[in-house]
Amino acid sequence: DVDIQSVIPWAMRGCYQNGGQNCCGVERLFLYESMAEKFIQEIVPKVKALRQGIPLAACGASGDVDCGAMIMDGQMDIIQRLIDDAVAKGARLHCGGKRNPNLLGQFYEPTVLSRVTSDMRIAQEEVFGPVMCISIVPNDDDDECIRMVNNCNFGLGSSVYCAKQKRGMEIGQQIRSGMFTVNDFGVNYLIQSLPFGGVKESGFGRFAGPEGLRACCLERSIVKDRIPG
Repeated sequence: DVDIQSVIPWAMRGCYQNGGQNCCGVERLFLYESMAEKFIQEIVPKVKALRQGIPLAACGASGDVDCGAMIMDGQMDIIQRLIDDAVAKGARLHCGGKRNPNLLGQFYEPTVLSRVTSDMRIAQEEVFGPVMCISIVPNDDDDECIRMVNNCNFGLGSSVYCAKQKRGMEIGQQIRSGMFTVNDFGVNYLIQSLPFGGVKESGFGRFAGPEGLRACCLERSIVKDRIPG
């Protein structure tokens, strides 16, 4: 029941900030069936319009770009294999899906994939690149959405966008992740009094918050006789 126009900027930022190379960047989007087509129609032109290039003035650039390069060339090969696997299994590629042929360097085009299902590698492995993976929740079913979200070996950050915060909290409390926000993305990292970390294969332990400070301490178990002898 969310306003699509208000969510699109968050989805764009979550997927394409730093070229998707964020630990808590958005890896998967779950759209309810009744709104999925409209969302895709709205967001694909915006992704196609993203300007990609070198932002540094030292390289003769104006800095007027939206997406930069990948840090490691090898990651581009990983992304390509994940996308190729998804398309071969029925995912729909709306834009991108390849290295940028117009730029010299490690540039992967901002990509949108829809109809992503759990049997595809891209739904189960970390992409760490400028790729928006869209899965569609049938019948706008909250329980099915939660099942689909939790059907993954990772669980760092999560967000729910909806018109009613109470409903968002009810859904979010059932998502298996280290962090959760309602109608926001990534703000956990800015609140240094909160512990930052994940569950499952997203790791263990926390930094920031009291829990993060305790992680820097050495825990010792000490035993002595209560009654000598």
